[in-house]
Amino acid sequence: MRSARLRFALILLALLATGLGCAAPAQHVIIVSLDGCRPDVILTSDTPNIHDMADHGAFTWYAQTIMPSVTLPAHSSMLSGCLPAKHGMTWNDKFRPEAGYIKTSTCFEIAKAAGMSTAMFVGKEKLKHIAKPGTVDKFELVEGGAIATCAAAAEYLKADKPSLLFVHDQDPDTVGHAFGWGSPQQHKAVENCDKGLGILRQAVQAAGIADSTIFIITADHGGHLKNHGSTDPRDMTIPWVCYGPGIVKSGEVQGSVWTCDTAATAVYALGLKADSQWDGKAVTEVFGAVKETATAK
Repeated sequence: MRSARLRFALILLALLATGLGCAAPAQHVIIVSLDGCRPDVILTSDTPNIHDMADHGAFTWYAQTIMPSVTLPAHSSMLSGCLPAKHGMTWNDKFRPEAGYIKTSTCFEIAKAAGMSTAMFVGKEKLKHIAKPGTVDKFELVEGGAIATCAAAAEYLKADKPSLLFVHDQDPDTVGHAFGWGSPQQHKAVENCDKGLGILRQAVQAAGIADSTIFIITADHGGHLKNHGSTDPRDMTIPWVCYGPGIVKSGEVQGSVWTCDTAATAVYALGLKADSQWDGKAVTEVFGAVKETATAK
């Protein structure tokens, strides 16, 4: 009897240990960054996919980015869970090969260490600083805007089904600098991002992984007039939507969310532990077991 109880206790401990990473792990996480996209521009644009995913997932339109609220430092914080003082990506002008790579661990690095596959499809070369050697299986710089970037990522997704996929759509930022944040041109750019998101959703369905995939849709920063980088709330406030039927419970996120939380949430969803040195924490309240159905628009 004692040996039977001991065996039961050991089995129970093993089961508990496997669940310490995440309450309801996914097999695939797709992070989509809409570069420079303010929440109010999403909400006043024709964005059926983002609206549908927010309606059927967890969301906040009040997430916050880091300072400086610019592309490379903010994406580095998004994907490393660390502030710039730690990750070292403090400039933003262009890709600097001589500067090397991000100093801290990244969500890709943790996934690779666990034997998982990773990929990045981006519209700006400087994001290569985040793709440390040996941490990203596929890195592709795509020209042609959000739809082209999402289409390239979708083809790779269907063929290789990466565990962690990052897709960067630069359109809102590029158009914001040219025509202004909240301009008709930027609304059109955000709508193109939404169409690209629809392509990714269709690819997930085609790959047969919809029930085991979560999306995190967010941005690196917002903007005002034709610029960003300040502490102005229009620069600092970003969208954050987490969607995955059967994995993510729907509703507005009650706790605060900032961009450093994205990396931690991604690895948590994959059943992994975040780096203890990260500043961000997993947004664990979004995970549940509510079955819902939704389709790409």
